[in-house]
Amino acid sequence: MSANIVEKVSLSLTDLTGAGTGCTTKGSNKFWTGWVEDLGGGRANFECRFGTVGSNPSDKGSKRGIAMRDALAQLTKKVKEKTKPGRSSGTYTILDTRTVGDEIAKAQANGVTPNAPKAATPKAATLRKFHPQVERLLGTIYNSNSTAVRSGLAATAGATADNPIGNLSDAQLDKGGEILDEIEDMLKGGLGHEEAANKATLVGLGRDGRTPNARVLDLTNRFMSNVPRAIDSANRGRNNLHRLVIASYERLEEQRKFLQLLRDAHLSKDVFKAAAAAGPSDTSKVAVWHGGLGCEIEWCDADTAEFARVKDIFETGQSKQNANWWSGGRSRVQLVGVWRFTRNGTDTRFDAFSRKVGAKRGAVGNLMAWHGTRTPNLLGIGKSGLLMPENLPRGVVISGKAFGRGIYHAPVVTNVSTIEGQRTDGTNGALKSMNYTGVSGAYYGGSDEGNAFMFLQEVALGRGEVRHSACWDQHRPKGFPEKDFIYANAGGCSSLTHDELVTFDEDAQIFRNLIEVKVTR
Repeated sequence: MSANIVEKVSLSLTDLTGAGTGCTTKGSNKFWTGWVEDLGGGRANFECRFGTVGSNPSDKGSKRGIAMRDALAQLTKKVKEKTKPGRSSGTYTILDTRTVGDEIAKAQANGVTPNAPKAATPKAATLRKFHPQVERLLGTIYNSNSTAVRSGLAATAGATADNPIGNLSDAQLDKGGEILDEIEDMLKGGLGHEEAANKATLVGLGRDGRTPNARVLDLTNRFMSNVPRAIDSANRGRNNLHRLVIASYERLEEQRKFLQLLRDAHLSKDVFKAAAAAGPSDTSKVAVWHGGLGCEIEWCDADTAEFARVKDIFETGQSKQNANWWSGGRSRVQLVGVWRFTRNGTDTRFDAFSRKVGAKRGAVGNLMAWHGTRTPNLLGIGKSGLLMPENLPRGVVISGKAFGRGIYHAPVVTNVSTIEGQRTDGTNGALKSMNYTGVSGAYYGGSDEGNAFMFLQEVALGRGEVRHSACWDQHRPKGFPEKDFIYANAGGCSSLTHDELVTFDEDAQIFRNLIEVKVTR
């Protein structure tokens, strides 16, 4: 494709039943992209590609070597035809394209300043040498996000390894987020607040448990047209509708997680581009990755004091209640790697917050705590930290909900007997956090993505509100700001396996380490 593109338009259409397109056997999941290439001298090509997602695109209808005005008119005509309401073969959605400036401006408005790497590759003489394990980690962070985004997007988005986000704009993702909010309202109307008991419950299906109602279908079609998703042929068709529709809290969460990956990838769009220009394996590529992430990373060999310290925190007091990780009298989770891992510029802010809340009479002080996540999420969390829900982009998943809209941690409480006068459960939070990773066996969406990664943080705690029951959508602890965290105490809450801590300030925690673990048989 020529780089000298005058205008380009991408269209998407998802119609799961085929009612609007006539494709009633498999439904429709289609794309169309058209653009005009300037050939100079007033001549141009009108190019188009279209087809079913996952198929080889057709260029039927392209016109080459024609007048520029005719090429532009052809593009306008085709777009108008395909987006006409009530069109017999289905009405396409126009996808807005984003700019880097759009995404950075939005992130800054939410209190996040992305690191903008220089476009030029660093000179070899000034390149920093990285430990091979740091190189491996950086490759995992960027490549896992890129792979997850590209495998989930339909061809309409135009995603590549060098640009995994493709052409979807921030405004386009906001449209998807708005539709997901509509779906959440629908679920609340049918199921009430999200709880463990109703997370997988489907709404809007007929008595046969397979036929979705018109509202569920419309919302799903609209979302997948605005944020085009890859659906292979084997999973399409009327017999699979009950599996495809976004009709449960569980499925809604998966779509929100995908939106988050899209936003994370675009904030690093320049990093992907610069790394691709640096070459497939040379040191300059690692330097671009490292600079773009904005974190200081250091590998800890197994014979170092730092590795021994983290290993002790990880293994001491592990919970036997997590039967998916503890069996046969031992933990099935083995520590295999430790990195020092701190986001640049966070030490000063954390120290200031720690002094402020630590000065309160009866302050708990600082604890270590775990935060598990899926590997593709390492890019966004490493770059932006753990964000308060109000600072997250619209439509993305809010991982903690039951005990307030804050930032959730699994505390290491083996050396702490009480918090706010309540006895702690006395077990290590490491196995609890494993359930938020992507490895097979994890409670919250494990899929066997290989080894798992977890952050070990230091968390500053002043005075807290104790909760023995859920407090959905509570934005701050009762008594805030004197009470600066919520302590969800497992001893008084039957729905909790272990204690949880919820903080309400992005400076209340700081990353100290990132660990890699594997699950043994």
